[in-house]
Amino acid sequence: MIQAIRETNFDAFIETKANRIANVPSNRVRHLVKFSNDLDEAVFYAYPLLQNIYERYTAMAFIYHTTPNRYTGRINLIPAGYYKYEVYEVSWVSVDVVLSSSTAPATETDVLPVANDKGVVEGIVAIGKLYLAEKDGSEEVQYIQNAKRVQALTIQYAGTGYATAPTVTIAAPGTTGGHQAKATCTVLAGVINTVTITHPGSGYITNPIVTLTGGGFTTDGNITASIEQSNYIYYGQ
Repeated sequence: MIQAIRETNFDAFIETKANRIANVPSNRVRHLVKFSNDLDEAVFYAYPLLQNIYERYTAMAFIYHTTPNRYTGRINLIPAGYYKYEVYEVSWVSVDVVLSSSTAPATETDVLPVANDKGVVEGIVAIGKLYLAEKDGSEEVQYIQNAKRVQALTIQYAGTGYATAPTVTIAAPGTTGGHQAKATCTVLAGVINTVTITHPGSGYITNPIVTLTGGGFTTDGNITASIEQSNYIYYGQ
């Protein structure tokens, strides 16, 4: 596992040579690294600023920068937490390897016009995990808060046999001055496909019950509502 700190340069030592694909000298190989956040699935790409291929591992250096650039090893991973990394081997025919948007693939699926000075993604040579810790003094704490309005609707069971979209009714908040939330849904191939909050309501202290009526179903669908809202407290910078 790679250990790193947010807003800080970091090095990675990854086994890649055992899985080498292209039959070219090491000076014609670069590695494109894809970082995918486990929480929000954000994706970042970068070629290392520096790369040294040894017998047992490849040393890669990445630098923190507020303006990322995948071709110069500049990266700004957000948020902190766990990331999956995938390392892709990219090879060149030309000895003079240049990393730029016109000569190096931007992603693992990017295909450039065939030319000696343009890189080709050969395939994946390593996968693993990166843990990105918060920079000291900038930690964040997540907490759940009652937002008093409907934040999300979840299709627990899509039902079967719907001819038309059923009417979605969200129970009233039951508090003086509160407003009832409203929602609609769509049906595709006889099942509930999407549900949309058209008005979140107000004054809710517990998750309201959602009722579906009409639509000519064979088996009734089930939708639940949540008034919980995730928030973060930030410390330091």
